[in-house]
Order: sequence, then structure tokens, then C-alpha cells
Amino acid sequence: MARPRLRLTAACPATSGSRRDEQGAIALEAAIVFLFLFTLLAGVVDVSLFFKDTYSVSSAARAGARMAAADPLSTTFARDTATQVASALTDLDYSRVTEIWVYKADPDTGDTMSGSTCGTKCVKFTLTAPGVASAGTGTWTSRNACASTSVDVDSVGVLVRYRHKAAVMFANNQIITERVTMRLEQIPSTQQCVSVP
Repeated sequence: MARPRLRLTAACPATSGSRRDEQGAIALEAAIVFLFLFTLLAGVVDVSLFFKDTYSVSSAARAGARMAAADPLSTTFARDTATQVASALTDLDYSRVTEIWVYKADPDTGDTMSGSTCGTKCVKFTLTAPGVASAGTGTWTSRNACASTSVDVDSVGVLVRYRHKAAVMFANNQIITERVTMRLEQIPSTQQCVSVP
């Protein structure tokens, strides 16, 4: 008995319309994937730059607080502190620094003695050029840095606010606020240890 022979036939060639449909689907998929990857990359860049700016503002506030705590009786106490902050912010756009406060801090909360505003015993600055602080408004003349007294040594607070500019789209114009509080360096009570107004 003879075996039936199998016939191999070639598949029907695809029509040109179905090829175009496949190419269109591939192009659409590529566009969607590209859009997703671009958004992801933009987010990574913007978040990274936001954290970099936050770190710079935080470092500047710490540098200012260290300067203030180390030289509490200087007649140019607040101005020197703001100048230190300004010089630490030279890697940022100075025009986006909205304010710098140098104030007598509540040692428990770190807030100003007048609450959430720069009122009494507080000097407010802005930047007028890269590394240059304004003249400042407000006063804090009498500071106590006496060791071994019944009155606590004053604490200094430095607050810096910066308006972040996003490179692409995320967190644009977000205000970065950093506040650092330190106790004034104690001076023996046998020496002059209170600043004279």
C-alpha cells in the first residue's frame, strides 16, 4: 500500500497592508516606551537636583550657625553669620534665596522667641549678589554667653529659605527651608560674656 505524500506549501505572503499595521504598532509601542523612559529620566534628574539644592541650603545654614556660636559677642554678629551663609551658597542662584534669619532660638523648639515670625531678637537678610548679604533688618543686640550662671546660655538659630528651580518639570519653585540651632559658645563669667547693646 502506497503512503500518501505530504505536500509542503509555502505560507501565503503577507499583504502590504498588514506589514504597515505591524510597523505602525511597533512605532506606537516605541513612542510609549520612550515617553515613559523620558519621564522617568526627567524625574531622576529633577529629584537629584532638588536633593543637591537641599544639601547646599542645609550646609549653608550649619556653616552660619557654627560661625554665630563661635563668636557670640562680635558687634557684627548677625552680619558675619549671614555673610558666612551667603559664601556657602555660591553654588546656587543667589536671586532664589528668599531669606536668611539669624535669631535668638528657643532651645527646646528651635523657633524664634516671637514664634514663627522674625520679630524680636531676629535679623533678616537677603542676598544682593553671589556671596553678598544685604544690610539686614531687625536687631539682636544683647546675647548671653556666660558660663556658670543661673540663666541659660542663649541659643542661635539660622534659617535659610531657597526657591528651587527644576531642570525639567518636577518640584519647580518648591521652597526649601533649613533651620539649624546651636548654643552660643560659653565664655567664663569672669570675662565679659554678655554682648553690650
